[in-house]
Amino acid sequence: MEILAIRAGQLLLILLLAFLIIGGLWFALRFRRTMLLLGGKQIRDGQVADAVVLLSEEHRGSYLQGETYFTFQVHVKPARGRNFVTEVHVLREQLTRIPQAGDRVSVKYNYSGRKRTVVLNLDSLGTA
Repeated sequence: MEILAIRAGQLLLILLLAFLIIGGLWFALRFRRTMLLLGGKQIRDGQVADAVVLLSEEHRGSYLQGETYFTFQVHVKPARGRNFVTEVHVLREQLTRIPQAGDRVSVKYNYSGRKRTVVLNLDSLGTA
């Protein structure tokens, strides 16, 4: 009987460890996806450019840890170089005023690497 009890305890320990490992991986991947989607980085050496909001879309409690976030499609008009259209993701709690289609906003962008990185310049939005 004691042999069966030890094996049951070992099985429980193995299941617990598997649950912890799977839970940790799930959290890490979800956190990484959130940071990638929001551009979890500051652009220090970025250039400031004017942009026009083409589309403003709200996502309520999607996969960003239950937080409401907005996706803005913006037409960026840099002082030098070609104009381009891109998407910017921002958490609702970061915004004091929600830009609508047609609003002019300021963005920071950087060409480091192969991909353009663009973030909304939150200081330019003013107060609600």
